[in-house]
Amino acid sequence: MVQFLTSNRLYLILAVATVFGYLWLSQCKKRLRLKEWMAFVLAVCHTVVGVLCVKLFAFLESGSGGMSLYGAVFFLPIVYYAFAKIAKRDTADVFDVFTICTITTLLCARFNCILADCCLGAIIPGTDGMRWPTRTAEIVFYVVLYIFLRKKVGNKSYRGKIYPIYALAYGVFRFIVEFFRESEMTFGWLHISHLWSTVAVIASVAAIYAINKINKKNGKQAEGRFIK
Repeated sequence: MVQFLTSNRLYLILAVATVFGYLWLSQCKKRLRLKEWMAFVLAVCHTVVGVLCVKLFAFLESGSGGMSLYGAVFFLPIVYYAFAKIAKRDTADVFDVFTICTITTLLCARFNCILADCCLGAIIPGTDGMRWPTRTAEIVFYVVLYIFLRKKVGNKSYRGKIYPIYALAYGVFRFIVEFFRESEMTFGWLHISHLWSTVAVIASVAAIYAINKINKKNGKQAEGRFIK
């Protein structure tokens, strides 16, 4: 039994992430106009597509296998947008709802890193091999972000901004924590992940600015129609 759990650890963890995703989507059925079976199918598809995204990004980044969580940051928005258009659902609602699924999946993925003993923190100088707890820090980060953003889904002032806020927060967090991770240097003291973090932050800030501008414009138009 132990051998089975060990050899299939990643699949079991992804299954747990899928269950959490399904429970969340089931709560958002009215918002996305979903039936119960659709919530389950979408939860499964989200997990599968998410894994493919992180694997594809890792391959494009290094030409080898492995996973890069930046695949979720940069590729999943394309999937969300395509789904919204094909399924004729509101784009903002799709992004807001599925961002919570993304966070829970990445949270589970970091738990797998601890069990697999990968993605290690760098050795703390002056210690006997003790490492920075970067994986634990990232798990705490996801938990806090999950609690905060889940409460904001459905809040009008945050509508359409949930994903950009997630990507912005992750970009800032990962940029800082990369200094304490065991990773190959690419740009002097910087890792390749510092570059992706910078791109994520810039893109997120631009997205939030654009959303605010659109919302402000729509608000003025609505006010003008009311006055007339």
